[in-house]
Amino acid sequence: MQIKKDLALTNKLLSQGMVSTRDPETGFRYIICASCPNDGGDGTVSRIDRKDNVVERVLFCCSTCGKEFAVKPEDIFLA
Repeated sequence: MQIKKDLALTNKLLSQGMVSTRDPETGFRYIICASCPNDGGDGTVSRIDRKDNVVERVLFCCSTCGKEFAVKPEDIFLA
């Protein structure tokens, strides 16, 4: 799995109401993810709040502790 941190792309995706994108060169599909603030576990998208087709908030679910959490866009990465 390739991990990349790209705040500009993350903001673009959220403003377009999306949580994933495909790399046109490699065909690899990136989805937004985040690290759990409690234990550092991998967090995947569990819920999305949208308004006028813009993502306002994403809740992630930690694979280690199972708790939902939200983070700022600058703490989101693409994997």
